[in-house]
Amino acid sequence: MTRYGLLSPKRFVRVLAFTTAGVRGKSKSMEPFSHWIIVLIVVIVLTRVGGLLARRLDTSAVTVQLLIGILLGPSVVNVLGAPIILGNWGSVSPGSLHTVLKILAEIGLVQLMFLAGLEVDWQEMKKLLKSSFSVGAFGFVLTAVSVAALARLFVDRWSEAMAMAAIVSASSFGISIYSLGEKKALGSQAASIVSGASILGGFLAILLMIGSQATNYGAIHGAFKMTIAVSWFLAKLIMFFAITYFLTSRFLTLSARTGFQKRPRQMLIGYLLLVASLYAWAAMHFGSFAAVGVASLGGAMLGISNSEVKEKIAKGFGSLLASIPVGILLIVMGMEVNLKTAETPFIFLTVLLAAVVTARLIGCWISRNKGYQYPHERAIIVFGILPQGEMGILIAAYLFSRGVLTPLSFNVGIIAVVSLTIVSAVLMRIASSGFGIRTACAQATGAERSNSFGQNP
Repeated sequence: MTRYGLLSPKRFVRVLAFTTAGVRGKSKSMEPFSHWIIVLIVVIVLTRVGGLLARRLDTSAVTVQLLIGILLGPSVVNVLGAPIILGNWGSVSPGSLHTVLKILAEIGLVQLMFLAGLEVDWQEMKKLLKSSFSVGAFGFVLTAVSVAALARLFVDRWSEAMAMAAIVSASSFGISIYSLGEKKALGSQAASIVSGASILGGFLAILLMIGSQATNYGAIHGAFKMTIAVSWFLAKLIMFFAITYFLTSRFLTLSARTGFQKRPRQMLIGYLLLVASLYAWAAMHFGSFAAVGVASLGGAMLGISNSEVKEKIAKGFGSLLASIPVGILLIVMGMEVNLKTAETPFIFLTVLLAAVVTARLIGCWISRNKGYQYPHERAIIVFGILPQGEMGILIAAYLFSRGVLTPLSFNVGIIAVVSLTIVSAVLMRIASSGFGIRTACAQATGAERSNSFGQNP
């Protein structure tokens, strides 16, 4: 692993292309089991190489691992032949390798969202709730309206235009917290505002997603049936989260009586199994967008109820073995990008990216145009709410599986989401490297917090 860390970026790309091309070239003469095992090992090794390379280049691991995924995907090497679509829970995979990678990526998604909920300073975010709501609301509304209006010029239906707006308007709670953790910035005022704004942006994007699906359903079956279907879906979703909250809170209450200290491993395993079961339930009946909410809620409730356990879990997930699934998730997300598709309308993509960035900048300027002690805090907030990350991809997969999105629009949405996530991670790295961010963290928390995100042992 150390030798890979000494490779130059150009030589690393050549080695990557040669290795994966060799695997594909031999796949016809190799047994399928041997083929997918080798490719799986390559992906796992590249996950760690990406972390080492990010440290050497002083950039974000999110950026490097997403770029590795793009290289491995249909845009360059096309090591799998067919793309993996995350979030399409229960779908049939074209092969064993797809199945294994998708399962590992789903584990990484659960881990990412669980740790995001665990690591957020909810007390600090509660104090800045008004600021978080302002940033999230202005950024989402301006982005959704401008993207929907512009997307309608390129698509045939308003439901599809609304779907595109939902995809690129959703702020990424998990990846935003992951990136802030890489910079040791969790606990600062900017991080708390980003956390709250990302949660609100994701929630509003889900509502817009339901609205786009309802519009598409209403155009086919009529307004009356659409109203009944949407009402029933929302009722089931609300009941599910009420049951989820009740079960997790009851478990934590019973654990507090028994004592986490007496049987910490048994209690933690039981809690994680409960969260995983609820996650699977949500994914099967509502989609992965609801499942990530369960994972975040599970982490948040554990973090609020027991700070001692929270620190131990955070430290444990920072180990080498535990950090691999999140890296695989990022690589798989990059592998969904297909830049070779002949039908990709790059004018549509360019307009979409320009609209998102402009709307986010204007929204943040309107909501928080003064009140910062450090100039870089504004940049952290702007770039922190920019990535769509896992939420954008999950919403895109859900709407695509329901027939709201065409393959062309789905591909454009995925490219836009991954591109914005890559650019945002780089810009956040630049902004946080300036003066003041670490001082701001120290003033907000009294000392630098140690956290599990961003550790590359």
